[in-house]
Amino acid sequence: MAACSGLPGDLAARFARASRAARAAVEVNSEHEAAIRDVAAGVAGPALVGFVLWIQEQVRQRGLRRLRFLSRDGQLLYELTRRLFPGLDLEYVYSSRLTWSFAATQPGRLAEAPWLFNSFIKSNAADVCARLGLAFAQYRSAMLVCGVSLDPEVRADQPGQAQALLRFVDLPEVTRAVEARIAAMRGLVLDYASQHHLAEADTGLVDIGWTGRMAASLISVCEAADMARPHILFWGHEPRPTTGWTDPERVGSYVYNTATGRGLGWRVPDAPFVMETFCMGDHGIVSGYRRDADGRIEPVLLSPGNDAAEAWGLRLYRLTLYAFCAALEMDPGLPGDDVRPLVHQVMDAFWCHPNLAEARAWGAYPYDSDPAGTAARPLARPFDTKEPVGRGDRAWLAGSLALSTPEARIAYLDQAPEHELAGAPETDLFALSGGRLC
Repeated sequence: MAACSGLPGDLAARFARASRAARAAVEVNSEHEAAIRDVAAGVAGPALVGFVLWIQEQVRQRGLRRLRFLSRDGQLLYELTRRLFPGLDLEYVYSSRLTWSFAATQPGRLAEAPWLFNSFIKSNAADVCARLGLAFAQYRSAMLVCGVSLDPEVRADQPGQAQALLRFVDLPEVTRAVEARIAAMRGLVLDYASQHHLAEADTGLVDIGWTGRMAASLISVCEAADMARPHILFWGHEPRPTTGWTDPERVGSYVYNTATGRGLGWRVPDAPFVMETFCMGDHGIVSGYRRDADGRIEPVLLSPGNDAAEAWGLRLYRLTLYAFCAALEMDPGLPGDDVRPLVHQVMDAFWCHPNLAEARAWGAYPYDSDPAGTAARPLARPFDTKEPVGRGDRAWLAGSLALSTPEARIAYLDQAPEHELAGAPETDLFALSGGRLC
């Protein structure tokens, strides 16, 4: 950070001082805790606070009156923003694919809804039922008739399973079962959006990224009810060619946008995995909404806390980030220059070239990309020469390689496909033309 500074008072210099102050302010008692603190102060701090400073500038440029931070990735961003810019109209709001994506889904076209099948770890039979709100046991027979494997290890990217799942969600009995649920969810989403001013032209919705589909779900539901389109502010934006969503006038991204080609040189491999890890929330997934006695819409959570993240070190991580904010000099007279090159350098150093202590501590983080929270895995896991060669469920590739023996590392690298090593944006498993595989 200091090497990126061109002037004594520029943002890179201020970030360097805030990072040193945060490390000094937060005591640790183990190598695990030291790695959490040091990455928080030296990598996550610049990456997230740089985004928050950019958001503030977007408020001015876009004429926004309010910011709404979407759960769960937006929770920490909300906390950082209210510390740095307490005068803004800020709210943390509850959203998820189980609510917004579900509300935007057409009951008779479930096979054309990629969110039902896709995540880093693709859906198995039970996952599809969970995302639709169906009792798995009640639909076992129907799944078997369609050729769906009920083995939890057989997922939608394995031969035959994808087509079998498409046949299952196309069943009339499945359509009937979800139709009323989708209609009810749409009503709740609309009322929640109105309650929190989510669908207004001078609102900015803040999320870490990536494809834009969840924001598009809210917009499609609200615009069908003649509500306005808000602005969307992402850290990074990776809309998919066939099923992604973007809006050049209303969507802004801080670091990069694959739709426009802007900032791609600052994208680290598998960027969503590291940034979602940096934005870990302290509560469970939003599974729905309920109307209380006063008519207000309140979120329903799968769990009140995020116990696995707490056990890993969430409190220490956030304490360090708050110390970074407290130490950051915010004199408006100082220059607010572009620190995205700096952010890329520190993220590349950690994410692509971790030391062993970093790989051990951050590799143990319980990463879960599944909409229903059914597929938590360690962020990194060592390769084993006794296993079939392949990435499998390892979200953090460089961390997994750092944890591996030289023999296992070489065995993987000798056979790894180029796109896997590059960490490029994934393509969708399901296309929208007739529910066929891409």
